[in-house]
Amino acid sequence: MTDVPETPVEALLEQLASRHSELLVLSDGSLAMKSVARRIRELGEFDMSLVGRLEPGRRLVHRSWQGTMSTALHRLVVPEGVGLGGKSIAERRPVWVRDYRTSDTITHDFDELVAREGLGAMLAVPMIYGGEVLGAVYVGIRDEASFGDRVIARVEEVAAVASVTLVSSERAKLQTGVALDAERGRMAADLHDSVSPVLFRIGAELRSLRSMDDLDRIRDRLDEVERQVTSVSALLRNSLARLNEQPPERRLAVAIQEDCEAFEERTGLPASFVALAEIPELAPGRTEALTSVVREALVNVEKHAQASTVVVSVVVAGGRLTVVVADDGHGWATGDLAKAGHLGLPLSERRMERVGGGVSVVGNEDGGTTVRAWVPCEAESTGDG
Repeated sequence: MTDVPETPVEALLEQLASRHSELLVLSDGSLAMKSVARRIRELGEFDMSLVGRLEPGRRLVHRSWQGTMSTALHRLVVPEGVGLGGKSIAERRPVWVRDYRTSDTITHDFDELVAREGLGAMLAVPMIYGGEVLGAVYVGIRDEASFGDRVIARVEEVAAVASVTLVSSERAKLQTGVALDAERGRMAADLHDSVSPVLFRIGAELRSLRSMDDLDRIRDRLDEVERQVTSVSALLRNSLARLNEQPPERRLAVAIQEDCEAFEERTGLPASFVALAEIPELAPGRTEALTSVVREALVNVEKHAQASTVVVSVVVAGGRLTVVVADDGHGWATGDLAKAGHLGLPLSERRMERVGGGVSVVGNEDGGTTVRAWVPCEAESTGDG
């Protein structure tokens, strides 16, 4: 990609992307935890922070981190009562040690992993909402140290906010599922109301044939049954077509959601789609071009980023629709990809230009890469290509 001076529209998009980050955090649990890890580390002179979520089996799993020097503690599974975090969720209170490896107040199942991070003092605080433990947050220092009451209280405040944010994201996901279930229920009711009466009439006609011995009347009734079967077949075909039909304004969202699900199935890594605005109807060429960028970006994350999560979001502002693909990996540069013979994004960039749009790839300050692809929302003035 060639660097060009930032235009007012690009500057506006950058500002909007920053403002929308809070909405993304509220809509996506993995982003929420990443934000918490960053915020906790910024509270004091902490070398490292971790956020773990309580998952089935009362096991704490480290899902987000900041300031780690290795992957030793990444995605670590901590049973309840084990180690520092396990003790904090079991006792539902903050737990800290001056030196992890010499402490006699915790189990030492993870000494080797903690040593690889060079950690000494550590503090773990449970995240609790409505009396339910949701996980724990940690801070660590690569030296021996004590944690005062003020520091512990500040970390507890962030843990409390994190609990609310996590519950909000889960409720948003649940509401989406409820809406989908309601739509499926409506479609099922439509099918029942349109098809069931016809099937009932067909059954009645067939039962009446048993009492007839007039071949002409039987033939007439069979002709009527045949017409009704043809009718119900047409109703079913139309209903199935409606079920599969995607309004123009939903095609991009459906395609992105399917790509995120496919990415999760391939990699086992969470990939979320969040629409921060209503998606307007786009010309097919623009929808296909945006979709190609998303797919290529996800492939590059899979192959090069070593990420733990990916979020795809849509923003509409300044007469443009922008799709953003952000990961929390170690970052990858388009120049490096080009040198290695990866031409997917450069090809996608040219396709975006043919539909009046563009692509940018930037590294995030805290690691990872953000890919943005945008198109005008108004009618196309260029060919689809």
